[in-house]
Amino acid sequence: MNWFQKPKYPIKEQLPRIEHHERLPDGAVELARTTDPNEGNTVLFVRQGDHLSLLRAVSRLRMGTIPYYRCSQADFPLGVLPWFADTLTEFRKPPAQGGLHAGAMTSTDADVEGEMLCIQRAMNAGPGVGGYAIVNRSRKDRSVHLEEHFSPHRITFADNFLYEAGLLDLIKDLGEKYRRGEL
Repeated sequence: MNWFQKPKYPIKEQLPRIEHHERLPDGAVELARTTDPNEGNTVLFVRQGDHLSLLRAVSRLRMGTIPYYRCSQADFPLGVLPWFADTLTEFRKPPAQGGLHAGAMTSTDADVEGEMLCIQRAMNAGPGVGGYAIVNRSRKDRSVHLEEHFSPHRITFADNFLYEAGLLDLIKDLGEKYRRGEL
């Protein structure tokens, strides 16, 4: 039995790795920054050429005295911004209004600027709250070190972050700027 997951699509080359959210590589541009209300993590939208790196920076003390820092990165084409806002709206429609079948947990894969993306429902995206993950099936997660195993880039946002704390409005605004060629 082989438990290694294989990619469904051709894998894109990795974008430059961002080690710290306050030290972006040359050419990278911060588009927006917000704070996740659940954990207090900083979330950054960073343009790297024609791509978007979504960063989640965690900085805190462990056991009260040991500094801890982690900056995770998920990469997507810039077109993810309007695509996510539009697709999430369709994903949430009831079946009677043309939405996915009852109980659907993932959207169909969509080609967004040459990368295969989908949205998945997340049952535990924050403390006791659900949410949604943006999954890029065309890029291998950097934390997977086994060459023969594939896990896609993904980032998950809790419902209350998207809807109550304004993240979806921020994504819609950036998506409209992208459509107008302003990013």
